Amino acid sequence: MEFVPTVAIGIKLEVVPTVEGGRDTPLPGGSAVKTRFSYRPNWGLPGWADGEQAGAPILGFSRQNIQPGETVRAVIAPFFFEGTPAWREVRPGDELRMYEGARICGRGTVIWVRPSTWPMAEADQERFIRWLETR
Repeated sequence: MEFVPTVAIGIKLEVVPTVEGGRDTPLPGGSAVKTRFSYRPNWGLPGWADGEQAGAPILGFSRQNIQPGETVRAVIAPFFFEGTPAWREVRPGDELRMYEGARICGRGTVIWVRPSTWPMAEADQERFIRWLETR
């Protein structure tokens, strides 16, 4: 398997409340091995127009059963880092819009950005999951 460069991004994610156009159902959340990278929303990057999106699945969340309107920590990893130069410009403090289709379902504030690979090495996964579990 070939590993390609990407980044892991730690975010504080505010899930948009249902009454404000967000999800109708909770996110399963968590960081169990069987659920890692299974939720694959798209993201609107800083400076991008509303609706412009790039893929970055979620490695894991800081807890399970996340209701619309709640705030959690998450770690994401862009799929096509090399093909989407805007990912290289993401910095702590930036806001990322989380999309499901055309709907914004969350807003993430970037806490940190670290080098990684896609697919993500197991050692990196464990390191980033520890961040989710220790706060």
